[in-house]
Amino acid sequence: MDIIALTNYSEFALKAREYASQFNPCVILDSCGIEPQANKGNYKLVIGFGGDTLIQPSANYLDSLYKYWNDSKRWLFGVIGYDIKNEIENLSSLNSTCFKWPDLLFFAPDHILTISWNNELTIYSNQAESLFNTINQFIPTPFALDSFKNANELHTDLDPERHSTIVNALKEEIKSGNVYEMNLCSRFLFKDIYVANPYNVFHLLTKVSPSPFSGYFKVDHRYVLCASPERYLSKQDNTLVSQPIKGTRPRDGNLQKDEQLKQDLLNDEKDRAENVMIVDLVRNDLSRVSKTGTVAVKELFGIYSYSHVHQMVSTIQSQLDEQYTWKDLLVATFPMGSMTGAPKIAAMKFIEKFELSAREWYSGALGYIDPNGNLDFNVLIRSVFYDSITQNLAWYAGGAITIDSDPEAEYKEMMIKAKAIHSLFHSES
Repeated sequence: MDIIALTNYSEFALKAREYASQFNPCVILDSCGIEPQANKGNYKLVIGFGGDTLIQPSANYLDSLYKYWNDSKRWLFGVIGYDIKNEIENLSSLNSTCFKWPDLLFFAPDHILTISWNNELTIYSNQAESLFNTINQFIPTPFALDSFKNANELHTDLDPERHSTIVNALKEEIKSGNVYEMNLCSRFLFKDIYVANPYNVFHLLTKVSPSPFSGYFKVDHRYVLCASPERYLSKQDNTLVSQPIKGTRPRDGNLQKDEQLKQDLLNDEKDRAENVMIVDLVRNDLSRVSKTGTVAVKELFGIYSYSHVHQMVSTIQSQLDEQYTWKDLLVATFPMGSMTGAPKIAAMKFIEKFELSAREWYSGALGYIDPNGNLDFNVLIRSVFYDSITQNLAWYAGGAITIDSDPEAEYKEMMIKAKAIHSLFHSES
């Protein structure tokens, strides 16, 4: 392990990202230099690449992952798919899939780079010195986004009419007391689309929509290109942090209008009700594995502005009870309440009933577990999923449905969230 003080973070990060992207497997977890909400997290940038140790169990997913980590005490990077819920709770998933990837996929890289918020680089590798020199001498490729075959043939689950019908049906379930809030999502799918270099899409996505929990993940033919603004969960020593998002407004180029949109979001009763409902759900989840009296809301209704949207973010913090492991923590909190609704189990059942496509990895989590059991995972939203064999490319967007939801407004919000990704593929270029 070598520690180096970087004098030019931006230049080194650009080189390191592209250099690592040439390897299989590879993961890049990039804050885009954005200090995320009320908690910075453990690192500004984390990169892992190389190696051939894959953990992709077909059953007992979290047990298998924990056993590998406990036996090896290695850094592990990977994705926890949404359908891990079926292992945690007595649930099932029967909706149509377009990827059929494993529900959980991790790898243990040969080379790991972490950069702290004060720009200290740590290299975990038996080739640390030569790796640092190679990256420093690496010349990034001039950026060019390839044209996309069949990029205009977009398949969507929900047109405005079908979306409105589902929202109204959900509101009837809410009136009956069967669920209080449900996150309704739609899949956007390109079939038979060839992407020559998926890293270029990630590179552009982080320029178009820089976000504090961005990520690039490649294992064989599977790619995740992510510009997530949301943290699912971090653990540093025994301190736990979750930062759910509920509440969205578009950005406006007019400063006065943009500020008004922020104030509208902050003061909107529906958005505040959605947010506090999920905050209570997260507090309850964390209380199952936290020391008594330590679960606290560090920030409620924080408004944070990104390239395309303003978001309402709350931060919940607690101290892990030492009798529990990080696996117990994941079992207690996954999937994240911001992507299900409340009560969580009822909401997940209605998701299966009303959504038309399986979520697969969407609304799961991408992140790492380090040798000491520290971890940091995002929420897989604002993400592109691409399979270079089947040439399916998909992304998803949605929002929380409550008793006060207006179908037209909910559809508009969903499309605002999908805009940053759709713009990348809207026309051949």
